[in-house]
Amino acid sequence: MELRHDPRELSYDELRERMIAETSDYLTLCLRRPELAVQIPMIPVETGRFPPSLSRSFWRGILFP
Repeated sequence: MELRHDPRELSYDELRERMIAETSDYLTLCLRRPELAVQIPMIPVETGRFPPSLSRSFWRGILFP
């Protein structure tokens, strides 16, 4: 989705519509192309813990793409 206006110039309703549209576009893309989605690692409850290196690796990819 292309930015057409400075978000500070949009009304609440315009900004809300835009946010919903961008979220919808992102979710649709990730459903079509799952390899582009962020994979959240999981471990079943009470079966273990993530090693610190996995946590750092996961957040590095999220926070510093």
